[in-house]
Amino acid sequence: RAAPGEANIVALHSLARTMPRLAARALALIASAQAFYLPGVAPRDYMDSDKVEIRVHKLSSPRTHLPFDYYSLPFCRPDNLVKQAENLGEVLHGAVIQNSPYEVFMGRSEFRIACRVELTKAQKITLSQRVRQDYRVHLIMDNLPAATKMIAEMADGTKKDMYDRGFRLGFLGSKDIPGTEPTKPYVNNHLRFIVKYHRSDTFPGSRIVGFEVEAYSVKHTYEGQWDEKSPKLTSVPLRPDLAPMLAWSNEIVYTYDVVWEHSPIAWASRWDLYL
Repeated sequence: RAAPGEANIVALHSLARTMPRLAARALALIASAQAFYLPGVAPRDYMDSDKVEIRVHKLSSPRTHLPFDYYSLPFCRPDNLVKQAENLGEVLHGAVIQNSPYEVFMGRSEFRIACRVELTKAQKITLSQRVRQDYRVHLIMDNLPAATKMIAEMADGTKKDMYDRGFRLGFLGSKDIPGTEPTKPYVNNHLRFIVKYHRSDTFPGSRIVGFEVEAYSVKHTYEGQWDEKSPKLTSVPLRPDLAPMLAWSNEIVYTYDVVWEHSPIAWASRWDLYL
């Protein structure tokens, strides 16, 4: 009988006969270390003020079923792009996981400006088209996909919180949405990251058990000329009377804020809310 590690290699060699490229990549991962570790399988404990990475994944649409790279749209970018798979499944499927410019630190609730982007005509066309095609944005934190919170009605009539993966890139204006023009595309340029964490006497620090995103469209305004080092927004704090952000615009200011919420959900059960 083969040892567990040998069994894994035998199984991968069998896979190689039908899927040579994918198996070769997986074999390379195993050969690169004595201990085979899958990111996300073991919990990570975060101390207060530890940096929590947010990675970008892809854009997807239930209408076109055609995925696009996250950075194919005029979003904020980090100084250096780094590709990194979160787990073995993403390695095998060739998923493009990249770093992001979002700076999040354990336990810190704060508002931040991500960047200001000036759009070319081609970028305006593409962004507007993706909004019309109902594209969703996918991010990852601590191996958990960003999700939109939903209220699901169960068979017994009770209601339960559930997660729908990703969040909407934008929406089309209508007479029912104040401040919008019907059929015009608007982009969600402010993100609220609601991070659920769990604490216990059995481990140090905190473990992340939920990653919710609330997306808003805000036409940000600022004093004078844009100051890259110290911009002065006049559209914060955010309020309901602010106009939404048209996708067809010369510039877009992207912002985000972070909210931390304690959760009784244990790390081992954190996937239960996902649809």
